[in-house]
Amino acid sequence: MWKYLVGGAVGVLVVVLGILYVSADRESMLAAEFRDGSGYLTVPLEGGVTAYKDMGPKDAVPLVIVHGATLGSIAYEAYYAPLLAQGYRVISYDQFGRGFSDRPEAPFTIDMMRTQLLGLLDHLEIERAALYGVSFGGAVIARFAAAHPERVRALGFQVPLISVESTGLGAMLGVPVANRFFSRVIVVPAIIERGESFGTDTDEQRRVVTHFKQQFEVEGTERMMRQMFVGDAMSSRLEDHAAIAAADIPTQFVYATDDPEILAETVEEAIALYDTPDVHTYTGGHFFSATRQDELAAKLAAFFKANGA
Repeated sequence: MWKYLVGGAVGVLVVVLGILYVSADRESMLAAEFRDGSGYLTVPLEGGVTAYKDMGPKDAVPLVIVHGATLGSIAYEAYYAPLLAQGYRVISYDQFGRGFSDRPEAPFTIDMMRTQLLGLLDHLEIERAALYGVSFGGAVIARFAAAHPERVRALGFQVPLISVESTGLGAMLGVPVANRFFSRVIVVPAIIERGESFGTDTDEQRRVVTHFKQQFEVEGTERMMRQMFVGDAMSSRLEDHAAIAAADIPTQFVYATDDPEILAETVEEAIALYDTPDVHTYTGGHFFSATRQDELAAKLAAFFKANGA
């Protein structure tokens, strides 16, 4: 009797979980549909189509903005005008798996992101660029600069991901079969809730949050978000920073001492590898920059220009 009761209960649970999984599916369009009418330029690179913007004089110093793990390039549009006013050629793009770019079938890795950036620079015929990476974008430009120092003029890191403490999240998402359920029902809603903390006080912030949430309707977004946590994308970048410091690339760090996501001590561990880094600290958490773009752009431009970039 108990065997049948338990078996029945398990069967009901499986059905309920199956219904929950299907009903939580947000994906209903292709990346090409999402970027249609976006105003972004596109280029087919290794892995898929990359959506980007290329602004300012083509003979000016190129400055590439590299976004974080979840918020796409649209979140950094407030940097465009002040950096263009400083005379830079400003380039911004969506990394694979986010924003208007494709969601490749290949596993999400840090070197996929490095290769995408390299391919974009090659497409634009840019030999050397100044790079500005935010959060996970900081990990991407660190990996890029360590592998291709000859392609880098200077680096700016804002709340850069250096290393993350191991949590139950990676283990949860690493369980075969169950990982898809966890990512759809638990992880993606948590990521969306986090993205909403970017702020909704201004029209710009509301537009960014709306776009951020819409990207989860693109097929493949959930899969790539899941792979971001279980692959090497968020592995330690300390060796890369040691290589950058050895190459003597001018480097600026801007971070929040009260950031609950990118812990100050991890950033300071990377900073300690450099002889003369330009360092600026703030308070206000991970998204402290949301209303300080003009100020941060001015500091970045001043540092880059002082170092010939």
